Amino acid sequence: MVAVTRRRVTLGERGRLPFALVGVLLVVTSTLFAAGVGRRTPPPEPAVDLAMERTTADSRATLRQAVAAAGVAAASNPVTDPANTSYGAVLSEDETFEDTLAVRIYLVARRRLASVGRTHRGVRTNVSLPGVDSPAELARARDRVTVERAGPHDAQLDVRLAGVRQTARDGQRVVGRRNATLTVRVDSPVLAVHDRVEKFQERLDNGVTDPGLSQRLTARLYAVAWARGYAQYGGAPIDNVVANRHIEPLTNGALLAVQRSVFGRSDPDGRRALSLAMGALVLNELTNVAGSDYPAVSKLVRERIARANAPSEHVGVPSLGSDATGAPPPNETTNVSVGETARHAFAPYVRPPKPVGERNGSALATFGTGSWLRSLQYDDTRGLNATIQSVFSATVRTVGARRHVGGGDPPAPPRPRNGTNWTLVNDTTSTSVERVTNASDAPAVSVPADHHRLRTFRRTVRLDHERTRYWRRNGTFTVTTTRRDEVYDVTVAVVGRHAQTPYAPDYPVATVHERAGPFDGPNLADVGPAVDEAVDARGGPDSLAAATARGDLDANATTIRGAWPAELRAWAYADLVALRETVREISVAVERGRVGTFQTNPPAKLAAAVRERRAALLDAGGGYDHVADKARVALRGRFLDRVVAILEARARLRETREDDLSSALSEHSPGSLSALRDSLAARRLDDRDDAGALAFTVDGAPPYLTRTGITDEDVSAVPEGKTVHSLVAKNVNAVTIPYADATDTVLNGLGALGSEGRTRLRTGALALQSAESAEAATGRPFGENRTALRSALNDSFVAAYNGIHVTLQAHGVDTDDAHEITRRAFARWETRREQVLAVSDRRIVGAVLAEAKSHPSTDLSTMERDRLRLDLRDRLTRELDTERLNVPAPLVTATTERVRSAVGDAIESELKEQFAKRFNHSINRMPAGFPLAPMPGSWYATMNVWWVTVEGRYERFAVEAPRRTPAAADASLSYVRDGSNVTLDVDGDGSGELLGSAPRIDFRSEVGIVVVVPAGGAGVGDINGDIHEITKGWPDPGPASLDTANDTRAGGDGGGNATSRVRRSRSVVK
Repeated sequence: MVAVTRRRVTLGERGRLPFALVGVLLVVTSTLFAAGVGRRTPPPEPAVDLAMERTTADSRATLRQAVAAAGVAAASNPVTDPANTSYGAVLSEDETFEDTLAVRIYLVARRRLASVGRTHRGVRTNVSLPGVDSPAELARARDRVTVERAGPHDAQLDVRLAGVRQTARDGQRVVGRRNATLTVRVDSPVLAVHDRVEKFQERLDNGVTDPGLSQRLTARLYAVAWARGYAQYGGAPIDNVVANRHIEPLTNGALLAVQRSVFGRSDPDGRRALSLAMGALVLNELTNVAGSDYPAVSKLVRERIARANAPSEHVGVPSLGSDATGAPPPNETTNVSVGETARHAFAPYVRPPKPVGERNGSALATFGTGSWLRSLQYDDTRGLNATIQSVFSATVRTVGARRHVGGGDPPAPPRPRNGTNWTLVNDTTSTSVERVTNASDAPAVSVPADHHRLRTFRRTVRLDHERTRYWRRNGTFTVTTTRRDEVYDVTVAVVGRHAQTPYAPDYPVATVHERAGPFDGPNLADVGPAVDEAVDARGGPDSLAAATARGDLDANATTIRGAWPAELRAWAYADLVALRETVREISVAVERGRVGTFQTNPPAKLAAAVRERRAALLDAGGGYDHVADKARVALRGRFLDRVVAILEARARLRETREDDLSSALSEHSPGSLSALRDSLAARRLDDRDDAGALAFTVDGAPPYLTRTGITDEDVSAVPEGKTVHSLVAKNVNAVTIPYADATDTVLNGLGALGSEGRTRLRTGALALQSAESAEAATGRPFGENRTALRSALNDSFVAAYNGIHVTLQAHGVDTDDAHEITRRAFARWETRREQVLAVSDRRIVGAVLAEAKSHPSTDLSTMERDRLRLDLRDRLTRELDTERLNVPAPLVTATTERVRSAVGDAIESELKEQFAKRFNHSINRMPAGFPLAPMPGSWYATMNVWWVTVEGRYERFAVEAPRRTPAAADASLSYVRDGSNVTLDVDGDGSGELLGSAPRIDFRSEVGIVVVVPAGGAGVGDINGDIHEITKGWPDPGPASLDTANDTRAGGDGGGNATSRVRRSRSVVK
């Protein structure tokens, strides 16, 4: 046996080792070895890492392909408005398209990454992304994708995809895992195209204050409206200055220009269609054909287009107006002069002192009696004679001073002596003049400022004062008295000053009180004798001295009128006539367009110009040579003040009527003066190009938006069986002829007519001319309308006749002679209509003057003829603003509409062609628009306003952009907006979930156009009588009967069905 001790192992006698111990040692040793080996990691296998790296590279390549495919799909079926569904709610309102692109990238990448994998030395890899089975999971998927614009012109995408899981397996054993974030840059212009289409829609939506459709349409409409407006003013046979047939091509031209500015080029089909439409329209305008559907016209148009060169990218819209019209641009200035206002201001100097039918003292003169033509009044004492007399006058008064020499008030009288008990009843003192003598020494008199001494008297005055007391006792009365003298040395002076006038500077007169002047007149030298007469009338110098001594001198002023030569009147009148003609020519420059939009006030500017030149026009120098010179300057000052007063009244009236015009425009159109001003400013187009270097290709369906209905036979994008109006328009003309619509409302709202429902005399006369021409040509009687209109014009004739007759009498013509002169003057025109027209344009004034001059009983001087001429013009001008010389507007409307009906019947029945020409000529002569002047005779311009509202939409709008890919079939990306709903199979169940839609490209543009032409002529405006011109389909472009639901097109899995949309054929107009 073995004994184990501390020191040694003791062997048994037989020397054997126990096998049990050996076994224990073996077990322990093996255990320790196995444990050591188990703690160590085996060395890495190169096959796993290599497989993972290659898988990552394949994943990036696959992601690039997925991004490109998703970009094509997102462009082909864009979503810009999220649907009201749980899946639509995943898309943000602000970046709907970007979120949809991210979702598409995720779904396409997930599907395609599932097939990515590598096998190397037995190690197999795969790639996966979390699935999407709910809106919440779709939101998480969206957040794993980051898309950013990159590269030149944003034509590339930087995409970051997080949470990509890579797994490596060796057989069934997982030998490696990674969670990767993939980042790629892909050549895909999808966001660039989307941004451009959004910019295009923004430009279509912009108002006139921002670059876009409205600005460009405004510029085109202004050019056409001003050219045609001035042509009409010059006598061209233009019925409608701005019509919907003009609006259609101009809108399309503006649309193509916006396309070019945003995309770098416009739709070539649209350009060709526009060229065809413009050719037809221009030819129609030139041949004066009502429509372009006539075979001959269509053939000529086709031949013209066939010979024309293809329009280039940068050719502007052809003009509908010719340079031969001489139409100025709206910002060109025109000169507005004082003109007839100077003659109206001259009225006080030409009216007789006591006009027939007017009371003595003052007469009322107006430059209009309607609410639009505000009245001014003047006192005819401010006329020629009265103004001269006011200067040939002096204001005199007496002033005095006294010095006490001796004496004084009497003492109190004593009580009665006969007894007591007397009661004092009253105590009075009376003063009488005892004696007045000349004095050598007297006190100085204080002369008031601006006065000078005319007469001086020095006296010694002795006054006798008697004081009396009245007593009573038991019914008995008695008096007691005392007396005492009082002596004063007194100075009395008569002082005066020349009459003051607010119309002439207060300069000294060099030769006053001496005979001088152009006719060696008294020159106020007769004031002295007049002063003596005034002193004598008050009792003489002694009486004035006594009053001064008593302290009761009357110091009130008295006016003394001096004499002046009779020839002075004609001399001063001639000077005033010269001034009047000078003032008539004073003018200011104003922009035509700003006048029409009430952004400038010509009367106010004229008033300022006259005030600025007042000192020079007065011609006063630094003093006056004689009183006649001061009278001349006072007459000038009075006249200039009246000119300024009339101009300022008109300026205030223009300011107050601004709101009236705005209200009238708002009533008949969606516009306002404010919007009209914005449109005027917008006509200066900033034609900048924002397209950049990318070559976009635009394909609109239809490429040319038309007012007429189109079907799927015309444009393939139109749903089958539908009729679509791609362009609708409403065109409102503020003032039309005849006055069936807004004319009366606008003009009466402005107060331009004497009362509601009446219009100008000239309009009524021309309406009668049209009726007479139509009746003669067609043989159809116009009955009541023509008779009633002729009766109304005859009433106006009688009123004008009587007014002229009375004015002649007022100027000294005998009653019978005045009647004969008036009758002979009117006899120069054969018909009543021609006579009324002579009244309306005041040609009758020249005829009356000629007859008066040749009549044997009259001998009018040059001055008298001028006075008569001005008085007649002034009275007639004022009367033209009253009901007496207006005609009922409804009667004019009924007559002209009846005539137009006859025209239509005559043309349809192929009656006399010459009749239509005669009729159109008479209608075209009717004045259009309304005058920009509240005073007849001061009419400086005519304006009219058109408010155009255009709405339109493309049934399909596609934009292609190049992609830098090796495959020719994938060389471009097409972005399509057609209003379809977009679905996407998010969860892979084969059924699409509704994400949203992208509305069709549409627009609404409102443009205000104001045209201002000079006064007279035919004016400017539509003369067909319709205030509203509305196209079919208004106010909603699109199908005649809109479906309640949008068409829905499936979008596949986010990328698989994109190719068919990219390669579809272009839409063309058939």
